[in-house]
Amino acid sequence: MATLIINAGSVTIKYKLFDSELKLLLSGMIDNKNGRYVSEIIKDGQEYSWDITKEQFLNSANLILNECQGHTIEKIGFRIVHGGEKFKEPTLLTDAVLKELEALNNLAPLHNPPALKKIREFRELISDIPFYAVFDTAFHSKMPPKAYMYALPYEYYQMYSIRRYGFHGISHSFIISELHKLEPDAKKIISCHLGGGASIVAIMERNSIDTSMGFTPLEGLIMATRAGDVDDGAVYYLQEITHFNDDEFNEIQNKKSGLLGISGYTADMRTLLQDEAAGNERAHLAIEMYIYRIQKYIASYIGSLNGVDAVTITAGVGAGSDIIRKRIFEGLSYFNLRVDPKLNDGRINVAENLKISAFGSCPIWIIPTNEELEIARQIQNL
Repeated sequence: MATLIINAGSVTIKYKLFDSELKLLLSGMIDNKNGRYVSEIIKDGQEYSWDITKEQFLNSANLILNECQGHTIEKIGFRIVHGGEKFKEPTLLTDAVLKELEALNNLAPLHNPPALKKIREFRELISDIPFYAVFDTAFHSKMPPKAYMYALPYEYYQMYSIRRYGFHGISHSFIISELHKLEPDAKKIISCHLGGGASIVAIMERNSIDTSMGFTPLEGLIMATRAGDVDDGAVYYLQEITHFNDDEFNEIQNKKSGLLGISGYTADMRTLLQDEAAGNERAHLAIEMYIYRIQKYIASYIGSLNGVDAVTITAGVGAGSDIIRKRIFEGLSYFNLRVDPKLNDGRINVAENLKISAFGSCPIWIIPTNEELEIARQIQNL
């Protein structure tokens, strides 16, 4: 018996199939690469890649199930980014639940609709096994009101649920489970998910007590194409003088800001590091701003936790760049967070758990994330 996990975005669908003991059987990705549709899979130790049609991309459930032939699927788990205030646990997907989730689409318009579309697509093909949703926001559901409330008139929270929800929760949950095996006595933990999207979480006794992302994934750190924290007054002023409508400004904030906005030409950290080394001042500025914002949040969360027992780093930039890791922690030595160059330097695209802290330092771990495995773990006994 096998469990299929679907992690569906607007341009990429990732999937993994696990056996009853959560051993990986196969993993795949279906991607829209600027209008070129590609299916990739790792199966029986072999990697395969081939072009597919747009129709196959749009109706990828058939393709995925075809790749899973020979295995009996007993349940399917789906990543849902936003569960609002109601959905705080893995949830059986019924018609009623799907209707409630559709009502949350306006809270995560870039993320929830593609996932719900994919769920319905699978339900048309398979009707005799349970489907479950696991929510990114659920990990942050125990944040205290002092951390999740905005200092806006309280009735807006009561009427419209305007509050900080936090995201990347499935990733952070996986990281903390892994760290618990490595540092079982660590209670005050700062988890850094540094990818195209980026967030930091302050964790006490395995519970999120604060996180950098807010009502949407726009808040917090500087990201590939998102600005992170920006004074709303600056936004209102820009809208007034540029006359951009809401949709245009939403596009700017989500897709044209961050590293791309500051550099003016790329959101790729690898390119920025190469160009910085060649003397590009805008690349240097983008990287310095990116690192400084991370340092601010880590230092802030040490205050929120009243100390720190371990720091974790994951995702494309976090696990991928030894230079970024080195520069982040060079500014945090006051807190006894120090990287050992012998353990860190030259380690790029780290694929296994790796401790990089210097002797006597607070533990610093690179832990590659695995959202699909975390979803499978959460629904294993349902």
